[in-house]
Amino acid sequence: MAHTLKTLVGLKDFRITLITSNKAAALTLKNPRQQSGQEFVCQIYKLMTRLQKNGNRVSVRWIPTSEDNNLLRLAKEQARDATQEDAVVQKQVPRMKSTTLNIARSQATPSSELPENIGRHSRRVDTALPGKHTRQLYDRLSWKEASVLAQLRTGMARLNGYLFRINAAETDQCACGQARETVDHFLFRCQKWTAYRTEMLQCTHTHRSNMSFFLGGKSPSDDQKWTPNLEAVRASIRFAIATGRLEAT
Repeated sequence: MAHTLKTLVGLKDFRITLITSNKAAALTLKNPRQQSGQEFVCQIYKLMTRLQKNGNRVSVRWIPTSEDNNLLRLAKEQARDATQEDAVVQKQVPRMKSTTLNIARSQATPSSELPENIGRHSRRVDTALPGKHTRQLYDRLSWKEASVLAQLRTGMARLNGYLFRINAAETDQCACGQARETVDHFLFRCQKWTAYRTEMLQCTHTHRSNMSFFLGGKSPSDDQKWTPNLEAVRASIRFAIATGRLEAT
């Protein structure tokens, strides 16, 4: 994965989906822990950050291995050909990009729920995942705004709580010294950012400190008529950008 991302660092303003059949690798990126291979996880995270600074949106998708998976078959054939003794460097077929994207889309069959053990933070934020409302959340955002919202909704944010887990920070504690620097703590509790929360607090009197409400997610208490409150979502994004805490350093 790190090698693949290295080949893409020159791209700007692309939507990049890193597809893998290795479930363990996908889980590690979603929920990294102290385990072997952390240096590669850090490298991948740094490369993703570099790509995001150029306006790219980067996501990781796991797809199960199956004999009729055309995308995996195509990738294996390309890898096999490239490692043959007499292999020569070939130019990429012009239609390869669109073909690969179309195959990936055809494999992405609708599902009523996220895979088990994947996206625990995301599920806590939004019980309606996967859902069409996510397009509504991101479609009119700039790349910077989308990057901030994605960090907050996935939990893979430039906050010490996450960075410490991937060996990218020395501690998981917030600079305020009161608690772990999690998304919840950053949005609602850290006293360093109290002055920045005025707009967020003006959005509601009943959903304060409700992470689902402020990040465009459905909470277990919401009814079937629920729709994301885009005003609250944008207020949260503006808050995060104003603090500068989620920017790459």
